[in-house]
Amino acid sequence: MYGQGEQMNRVWKGTALLALALLTSMPNAAMAQGVPLLLFDGKTGTEFAGCLNCNRLDDASVCNRYGKFGSRYEETSIWNRYGKFGSRYEDNSPWNRYGPGLRIVDGDGRFYGNFTMSTYDRSRLSIVDQIMRLHEKLDDLEKLQDIMCD
Repeated sequence: MYGQGEQMNRVWKGTALLALALLTSMPNAAMAQGVPLLLFDGKTGTEFAGCLNCNRLDDASVCNRYGKFGSRYEETSIWNRYGKFGSRYEDNSPWNRYGPGLRIVDGDGRFYGNFTMSTYDRSRLSIVDQIMRLHEKLDDLEKLQDIMCD
């Protein structure tokens, strides 16, 4: 018989594998074309918040754990639950259900919708949909970052 801790660990591993399969099996058009998806604040569109799909070694990547936009300790990181882009209470945070979240654009300024929990004006990119579904299921930014970025 499994103990409660072992059972939770098995559930977590199963959830992580399912999440990883979702993230890797459904590439969106922008990722398939190698188009960097750039994040900007939702209110003015002037403050850069990182690159959603850039290589994790890129300084601008939200997956660069040592960078300004990927560290859980940086004010500008979507992974800092107390920061201006990571707190569920900040309008510009993708994790706020009622705010605009972050704007997604490419290098030519093409708008791809918003990276937000709010279903109003949420981007239709599959990567955004997958991240939001995982966030709703996990409700844990550290686990979500681990799944998305590793």
